[in-house]
Amino acid sequence: MALQRLTITHLDGTERTVTPNLGDTLNFERTLKNNPRWGSLQENALKMQPFRAWSAAKREDPNTATWEEWVETVADVTLAGDDDAEDTVDGLGKDTLTNPHTI
Repeated sequence: MALQRLTITHLDGTERTVTPNLGDTLNFERTLKNNPRWGSLQENALKMQPFRAWSAAKREDPNTATWEEWVETVADVTLAGDDDAEDTVDGLGKDTLTNPHTI
């Protein structure tokens, strides 16, 4: 399975794509445990993806700001995708009947 890539879009319009790994996910869980004021995993579902992106950015560039500083500069974190990719699967529907009355 391929690693998920995330695109970080900053408020100034700059973008950066990172690839979070298992360590970044575990870093999020560890941070939740060490900061009970954040609450449970369920209460932080929307925070997990941005945190994983920040953790990956921090791993790739140790000069990345702290979580609190970084959040103030980010507009969005989205799944990185190939803009040229089609939303089709080769061969899907190949043998599907187009007229159900021909059975």
